[in-house]
Amino acid sequence: VRHSSMTMSLEQQVEKLRRAARFSWIPKVLFWLTLVLIALALLTNYEYLFVIGAFSGLFAVAARKTDPHWRNAIQAIHNGRRSKGSVSIAITRDPTEFDRYVATVRDESQHVWQFDFTPNDWEPSEGEYETAIYYLQGVEWPVLLLAEGGLLFPAFSPKKILASV
Repeated sequence: VRHSSMTMSLEQQVEKLRRAARFSWIPKVLFWLTLVLIALALLTNYEYLFVIGAFSGLFAVAARKTDPHWRNAIQAIHNGRRSKGSVSIAITRDPTEFDRYVATVRDESQHVWQFDFTPNDWEPSEGEYETAIYYLQGVEWPVLLLAEGGLLFPAFSPKKILASV
């Protein structure tokens, strides 16, 4: 795990995630903002309102896709079932775009899940790490991982991988 001035401890990251629950209104506001901006653009013929509405719409779609995973991670802190396992982190570096972070998680029962994640407040390094894995009732995959240096949770729905024994 690389450390930088923006790196928070794992405990600080968990506390920040707990506090983030108060921002759960953002995806709904982005959706309504998009509708209002596009309606105003159509009514007033101001093209810049349509452009701003289109960008707001892109953010609303992204927020809607990631929102359930973010909410699951917050809920897991409070009442998730915890187990042990390992996570392998792979990073695809792209100088023209954002880096892509992929976690491959193996739990105690040897289930293997893979998902993209966005590291917040820490800089992961490639490698294999021991991790605490949190599950929620009714959700098949791991919803939160507490690994060395940082927490991670799926950005989108994980895919199950057949484990090689």
